[in-house]
Amino acid sequence: MIQLLAAAVLLILAAARIPALMRNRRDTVFLSALFASAGSVLMSPDVYATIDHRIGGINLANLALHSSMIVSLWYLRRAVLEAVVPADTRRALVRSLPLILTLALQLMFFILTGRTTTTDSWGLYHDRLPAALFSAVLIVFIGWVCAGVGVACFRYIPRMRRSFKVGFTMVGAASVLGLFVAIKFTIGLLSVPIPGLLAVPLPSDAVIRVMEMLTLILGGAGLTVPAVAGHTRLKQQARWASDTLAGVEPIRERVLHLVGDHRLLESDPAAPVRERLHRMIVEIWDAELASGGTLTPGERAFLLAAEEQLDLNRLP
Repeated sequence: MIQLLAAAVLLILAAARIPALMRNRRDTVFLSALFASAGSVLMSPDVYATIDHRIGGINLANLALHSSMIVSLWYLRRAVLEAVVPADTRRALVRSLPLILTLALQLMFFILTGRTTTTDSWGLYHDRLPAALFSAVLIVFIGWVCAGVGVACFRYIPRMRRSFKVGFTMVGAASVLGLFVAIKFTIGLLSVPIPGLLAVPLPSDAVIRVMEMLTLILGGAGLTVPAVAGHTRLKQQARWASDTLAGVEPIRERVLHLVGDHRLLESDPAAPVRERLHRMIVEIWDAELASGGTLTPGERAFLLAAEEQLDLNRLP
C-alpha cells in the first residue's frame, strides 16, 4: 500500500512540473518523478506479481523496476547538478555514459542469471552470482548518485536564497537516506555469500521501504519547492510591475507635456511591462532635468522606490 501511495505522490509532483515542461520543452524533475512513480508501482508485491505473470512470469518486471529507478535517479542527479553547479560542456553522449553503462550491465547480469519464476523477492536468486551482481549494479548506482547529489547540495546550499535552501536541503536529506538504503542493500546482498554479515544490526525491511519512499518523495519535492517559489515570485513581480506602471504613466504624461513629446524614447508596445516601466522612468528623469524640476516630493520618492525595485543601477 505504501508503494502505491508513494507513486501517487510522485505523480502529483510530476503534474506540478507540467507547466515547466511546457515552457522549456524538457524538464528533468518531471522525468525523474515519472520514472520513480512507475518504479514505485512495481514495488507493490501484488502489482509486481500480476504484471510479471502477464509478461512471462520470469521476473521481467524486476528488470523494468530496476531500469525505472536507475533512469529516475539519473534524471534526479541531472536536475540537481543543473540547478546548483556550472554547466557541463561535454557532449550529451559522453555525459550519458554512466547511465548507458549501468543499464547495459544490469541487462547483461539479468540475462546471465538464467530463467527464474515470479517471486516477491529477487533476493531468493542471490545464490546465483549474476543475480547478486544484477542487484549490485543498482546499489552501486544509488550510492554514486546519492553521494554526488549530497555533496553538491551541501556544498552550494550556503550560497542559495531561501526557497533554494529549503528545496536542496530536502534533496540533500534524501541523498543521505538513499545512502543508508544503499548500505543496507549492500550488506543484505553480501550476506548471502558471507553469512557473518547477518550479525550486523540493520533496520527492518519495513523501515528501509519507508526510507526508500522518503528518499524519492523528498528528492522530488525538494526540486519542486524552488520551482513553485520561483513561479510565485514571478507572479508577484509581474503584479507589482503592472501596478507601478499604472502609477508612473500619469506622472510621465504630466512631465512630458511640460517639456514636449520630442523627448519620448522609441518604445515597443509589445515589450515586457518591466522594460516599458524602465523606459518611462528614464524619460521622466530626462524631462525632469530639462524642465528644471517639476516632480513633487511624493512623485520623486515613488520613482526612486520603483528604480530600487527594478534594480536599474545593478552592475552586470
